Amino acid sequence: MKRIVLFSPGGYIGGFIKAKIERIREIQLYEVSRSSDLEQYEGDYDILIYSAAVSNATTEKLLQDNVGAAINMMRFSREHHVKRVIYLSSDSVYGELNTDIVTEDTIMVNPNVYGVTKYLAEKVILESGIPYYILRMPGVVGRVWRDVFICNTISKIKEGEHLRLYNIDRLFNNILHIDDLITFIILLCEREDMDDKQIFLLGNTELVKLKEILVYIKEFYHSGSLICSEDTDQKRYFTLDVTKAIQYGYVSKGIKNIIEELCRLKEREVL
Repeated sequence: MKRIVLFSPGGYIGGFIKAKIERIREIQLYEVSRSSDLEQYEGDYDILIYSAAVSNATTEKLLQDNVGAAINMMRFSREHHVKRVIYLSSDSVYGELNTDIVTEDTIMVNPNVYGVTKYLAEKVILESGIPYYILRMPGVVGRVWRDVFICNTISKIKEGEHLRLYNIDRLFNNILHIDDLITFIILLCEREDMDDKQIFLLGNTELVKLKEILVYIKEFYHSGSLICSEDTDQKRYFTLDVTKAIQYGYVSKGIKNIIEELCRLKEREVL
């Protein structure tokens, strides 16, 4: 039976990971939060799933909660002989990059403070000596309504607002469904090669023009929104190369299936 530590189970992603793992008989789950007394934990653990992050906060708090917490959790992992860390990072580490596609090795361009702290946390994990899987992710959606780009766009189109958006004629896959993420995390937990060290990009396995997605949302709501394209090479834009993740078994729902699910979720929210 694998002994897995989840940090932290109280967030959006952590909560759904917890619910999934609790249904797996072969896993014994242990929970850690920011307020936990790490001295009370005993014995060794197989895997640390690190899902905790703070995004909207002062620089001091971002450093404390994203970097400081990573230092503490890697110290915990060494003391308890954790064999693998699965760290949920962000595509914010790439900063203001404007290119067709990014890979795990793409050079970062002027990331914001949040992106910097996520990257520094990655470095703490890399330098810990513990095998790792680092997942760089776009906004995660599904199950509940969230304050992210695609959900906010759906809301505006539903209300008939006129939108001015950049890069709508370029390909888009920067959307990750919570179910696909959790399925991949469980798959990584089950891997037997405990010495493996990899960074993955996660997004959708499809590439669809953003314009097609916007039209699909308009048709769903019979919306009269006018959408104007403002193409520029000065705005952050890239798609995510998920090739390596696919090689490890990652699959995703279709983009339009996700969009339809979100639209129906919005309808239920209104009701």
